[in-house]
Amino acid sequence: MAGVAWAGEPAAQVHVIEQRDAKSGRVEVALFPAAVQLNGQFTQHVGTFGSVTWHLRERFALQVLGGGNWHNVESNFNAMLVENYRVEAQSSASLLWTWGVFGGVEVEPFAAKFTLFNGPLAHFGVVLSGGLGAGGTRHQLKPQTTTPASYGDTGARFMGTLAAGFRLSLGKHFTARAEVRDVVYSARIEQVNGCTRADADAPNLIDPGTAPSGQCREFERDIDRTLAFSLLKLDPNSSVLNNVGLYLGAGFIF
Repeated sequence: MAGVAWAGEPAAQVHVIEQRDAKSGRVEVALFPAAVQLNGQFTQHVGTFGSVTWHLRERFALQVLGGGNWHNVESNFNAMLVENYRVEAQSSASLLWTWGVFGGVEVEPFAAKFTLFNGPLAHFGVVLSGGLGAGGTRHQLKPQTTTPASYGDTGARFMGTLAAGFRLSLGKHFTARAEVRDVVYSARIEQVNGCTRADADAPNLIDPGTAPSGQCREFERDIDRTLAFSLLKLDPNSSVLNNVGLYLGAGFIF
């Protein structure tokens, strides 16, 4: 009798706006063509990064991020200190970050959806992410004068990253992203172009083939080698650097 009574009710029409798990099981590829350092007191970084995010759940994902800073130099403020007052930032504070690769997770603790002028439904979300990885560093040896500035490779090191930002999904496939990301790495300098402190302490070392470490590489100019060895002889600094940047980009979900 319940079935007969139910059959007598008028039909109800339900309009489904979207599926419950819009991102679950999908992969998002994003490009950040402009990643600009925000806390550039002694250094300036501008780079391009990309990420691949696998959404295991609607609000939880695994993420791989990588890229490089194609512009990484000491700041104009540091150059002004050298030129006007003959002082400069500590070597640890002016260490430059060249490239990085990270793996981690992304969560979306808050999400909302809206539409404008009866257009396609847009999704807005606050995203938090964190990860671990490695990256390359270098340090300026000689500032730019009548000749170009010179740099020494200070090697790859362990890095960590934390980020907070926004994701705006437009339709089923396209996203716009804005994030503030902090990349953390050690400021300790233990080698320059493969040369170690033992190499710097070796008397009258000119031929890299005779370096105690056995891995010291040739420098372009003698002055670069002298400046690099002076850098290595400084007391090691165990401080940690924070490179805070604004990452703006777009993505595609499939």
